[in-house]
Amino acid sequence: MAIKLPVPSMEGVHTERLRFRRPVLEDSAWWMEYLKSSEAIRFMPFTVGSEADCAAFIQRSLDRFVHDGSGLNAVVRLDDERPVGMIGLLTQVVDGLPELEIGYHLLPSAWGNGYATESAVACREFARLHQVSPTVISLIDADNLKSQAVAKRNGMSVEKRTIHRGVEALVFRATLASGV
Repeated sequence: MAIKLPVPSMEGVHTERLRFRRPVLEDSAWWMEYLKSSEAIRFMPFTVGSEADCAAFIQRSLDRFVHDGSGLNAVVRLDDERPVGMIGLLTQVVDGLPELEIGYHLLPSAWGNGYATESAVACREFARLHQVSPTVISLIDADNLKSQAVAKRNGMSVEKRTIHRGVEALVFRATLASGV
């Protein structure tokens, strides 16, 4: 499947309640809430409370943006600029094929407000409007029921199981209708 590179920037994209912006290393001040939560990072290869993992997480997105335009954005509330998480479109190689993933990681303090679904839908619609890829996926741990629920609300369904970076994951997929 062809992904149009570079992935266009989501900088400034907004929903009814949220705005996407490029992350900066200084975001580690608020992103540490995520890294300090054993429940939040349960499915991630991080050490609880690791400042190094926090900085590396943000730097990875910054590096991705330079490489191919993809990456996780800092997502903030429109009303008060309070951060809710890191969400965006990521290029991945899954089973040897290029894929466009919608990734979403929310701060525990932002859980339960519909922000993950709202931002994931915005990513899907952005990819559709910009014709970045004919489909989008989300790679989700089989035990991560909350992320699976977000994927389903984003119009995705389970396609298969795979091993991604040495970890088993479910591949949720949605086909994007072409045009506006």
